[in-house]
Amino acid sequence: MAAYPLSLCLPALALCLSATLPSAASEAPIDCGAAVSTPDLEHCAALEQAKVERKLNAAYQKLVQHLSQPDTELDSYMAMRQKLLEAQRAWIKFREADCAAQYAMHASGTIRTLVHIGCMQERAEQRIEELENYVPY
Repeated sequence: MAAYPLSLCLPALALCLSATLPSAASEAPIDCGAAVSTPDLEHCAALEQAKVERKLNAAYQKLVQHLSQPDTELDSYMAMRQKLLEAQRAWIKFREADCAAQYAMHASGTIRTLVHIGCMQERAEQRIEELENYVPY
């Protein structure tokens, strides 16, 4: 079998992939209120989940900002930020594992992606509430 230079293979691969993908200009926008097909439902769920992820990031950053003040005699804000970082990393691992388990339970069905997106969104909404209740900020 002849080997082709990578510089020739990549453009050919890109051309093949672009030919199979629908162009954004040719697709009508999806009405999420009337979505019924699995791809449309997944698209709409992903849009909603992205909004929740932005809220989660904002809640986390707001708490970090609150904990970014100088240490006092009684409070070590640097230690608090470190503990928060460790907790957030552990929570991310938990969420990924939990939602992966739910995905695996539905792996043979077309609903698996919606279940995964829904799980990620639900866990994020719970975490937002938890972060907002850490301190009165």
